[in-house]
Amino acid sequence: MKARSVAQGGLLVGVSMMLLGLGSLFEIASGAAALLAALVPALFFLRGEASVGRLVYAATSLLAVLLLPDKFTALIYALVLGLYTAVRFSAPWHRKWVRLAWKAGLVVFWVLLSVVVIRLGLVDELGHLSPMILACITGGWTVFLIYYDFCMARIFAGMRRWIGRFHR
Repeated sequence: MKARSVAQGGLLVGVSMMLLGLGSLFEIASGAAALLAALVPALFFLRGEASVGRLVYAATSLLAVLLLPDKFTALIYALVLGLYTAVRFSAPWHRKWVRLAWKAGLVVFWVLLSVVVIRLGLVDELGHLSPMILACITGGWTVFLIYYDFCMARIFAGMRRWIGRFHR
């Protein structure tokens, strides 16, 4: 790890916190803010500095959970979008069975996360809905996150080419 990379990581943790803070301030933009903040650690993973990328994710997650007034935005970043970015770049993708296990694990994780969120009543609007509607919401959430995985694979490929041009 180079000192320059760590310093850049610290600056980008600040950028991520600013994005998540804006998401907390404007509730309608909380998902978009968490999505943009999840792209920040990917910059380091794509440059081949995985340890700095993991540190950026961990520091942003910890600071978001401790400092942000809107814990939902912080948890969306820490448990779904940022975690996705960190784990996606940590797996050996050259093996097909690893890719399939990753996809299956994501589906199981997202379904379980949806069930936990619904059962614990973390979203007030879901507390009075019927079990069939909750199952549909869980299925829709899972389909959305699988689509998110598909789209992020394309975005990361584009980011890799972009970083390759400017990192030389």
